[in-house]
Amino acid sequence: MPGRHLEPLISTDAELAELIAHLRDQGRFAFDTEFVSEETFEPVLCLVQIASRERLVAVDPLARGLNLDPLWELVLDPSVEVVMHAAGEDLRICRLRTGRLPKHVFDTQIAAGLAGFGYPMSLTNLVNQSVGIALAGSETRTDWRRRPLSEAQVQYALDDVAHLLDVADHLLDRLEQRNRLSWAETEFNAFLESVRRRVEEDRWRRLPGAGGLNRRSLEIARRLYDWRVEEARASNRPIRQIMRDDLIVGIARRQPKSRRDLEALRDFNRPALIARSRELLDVIAEALAVPEDRLPEPGERPDDLPGLSMLTSLLNATMAHCAARHQISTGLVGSTSDLKALIRWHLDGQPGGSEPAILRGWRAEVCGRALLDVLSGRLALRIDDLGSEVPVALEPVVSHPSLESNPPDGSP
Repeated sequence: MPGRHLEPLISTDAELAELIAHLRDQGRFAFDTEFVSEETFEPVLCLVQIASRERLVAVDPLARGLNLDPLWELVLDPSVEVVMHAAGEDLRICRLRTGRLPKHVFDTQIAAGLAGFGYPMSLTNLVNQSVGIALAGSETRTDWRRRPLSEAQVQYALDDVAHLLDVADHLLDRLEQRNRLSWAETEFNAFLESVRRRVEEDRWRRLPGAGGLNRRSLEIARRLYDWRVEEARASNRPIRQIMRDDLIVGIARRQPKSRRDLEALRDFNRPALIARSRELLDVIAEALAVPEDRLPEPGERPDDLPGLSMLTSLLNATMAHCAARHQISTGLVGSTSDLKALIRWHLDGQPGGSEPAILRGWRAEVCGRALLDVLSGRLALRIDDLGSEVPVALEPVVSHPSLESNPPDGSP
């Protein structure tokens, strides 16, 4: 990058303090991290990459005696803008280290989706398409815990932030031209809230197959999930190495009461699990003893609705049409889950105070109202241009008496 050279890794408190003073004076910086999470309960932070308009530098979190707290306080400072790309994992590390999340984040992946680019888009593609720079990729298998890091490894890591401020400026211009700066701000805040919610919510409810469990089995799954987390934390191992998700659900569904029942389960054949059979049976017994009125309620299962697949396909086509017309990536507008929530809300009589997310804010303007009109029979999809990327159009439904007396499917 013109005007910036590769600096040595920052490894002392004095060097970090000088960098933080510079970044505070700038009021804005690009931020990224490298970490390793395959072998431990919590990810091991190995490198922090930072770019301002004048400096491009990496901080070594593994340097002996280096205190990163002042850097995290800078990231959390609402008066300083932190520019990131696909910031979910970086924010998770911030939350693990500080218990808090920053308030002033500009996520270039989200901004790109609102500015007419794809979503989710990789940093390599976004840098190329927005500022015309091709990033090299040669160190994807690096073990970032090893020291010393080569100059090529550090340069590869710094590429993640080297052009991020230019990309952000390009996206800001496009958002301003489209009057979507407020949309972006809303999405950044919603993204931060979703990261916070993922940390605080009952994660056990997201176990694959948990939606088909009865209330007693849900209680068993919840307790086994908590047991697994504590075991992983105590042994500093990844959660998945303790017990697989599908095995938790399988045990919960079977509700074993004896060692023979438990060990008869398929995949319950690992020595480490067999050795804990008694402990697991105690966890299950505690769940079986919970009074009926204190068992968790099952989650909603909108997949049980008749014709849901056809309705969802129809709304997906509607959403794609609206997103294309507004030059916004469909992936940022909404998901299949959002459409199912809309269908459920509509069939429940559109209760006040619980509007689905796709009917709120800028999404209502882009596609929410159209989706509701299609569901209510006021708008219809028709084939428009077969050569187009979105070959359908929306038009108002008009009653045709001749069709009512002679339905096209031949029904009476």
